Amino acid sequence: MPIKTAKWLWCGISFVAAVLVLFSPWTAASPFFVPLSLWVSKILPLFLGGMTIMGFMNVSSLAIILPLIGGVILALPFLGLQRVWKNQRLNSHFSAAAVGVFLVALGAALELALTRTASWDPWQMLELAFVVVFGLLLIRCGLAIMRISQPSFASARLVGWLMLSTGACFSSFVLLPLALLGSVVLYFVLGITSLRSLRPAH
Repeated sequence: MPIKTAKWLWCGISFVAAVLVLFSPWTAASPFFVPLSLWVSKILPLFLGGMTIMGFMNVSSLAIILPLIGGVILALPFLGLQRVWKNQRLNSHFSAAAVGVFLVALGAALELALTRTASWDPWQMLELAFVVVFGLLLIRCGLAIMRISQPSFASARLVGWLMLSTGACFSSFVLLPLALLGSVVLYFVLGITSLRSLRPAH
């Protein structure tokens, strides 16, 4: 694939991912739609003095598949970083982050398919665990980036800091809305990074 085309492809995917995360409260196509629903029903009441918020959803087969498609879209920008950095030590971190966000999507699909109660059940707990794991993988990836002694481009530190702070919010789950806002910024920066930094392989 021509380098110029690859730049725009990875940039476009990252921007689509940013928009998808931004619309998480309104569409099940975002892997974070289900975790956000959990946050609203389980965590938000703690801030509202214990008021219970309950919700039941009737979902179609299409709605169960959508998070998996969204998970692929959100995973691809992390894999695209492998072309930007060309650093073997970082590749495993990028791959782990991609797997982590897809696990969140998988957990969302399982919860939509199998959960029929407003109380905690195993599928909701599994989704919560996947979100926390994704956060920890982002922290690990961010730390690895920030430890690079000679970053290959100027925004490397910014990408590392965004991954670290966003991962910390995801891993706490309590700060999930902040994590989503951080993810929107992160994917936007990844798009700009891909556009500016992708170089031909020598």
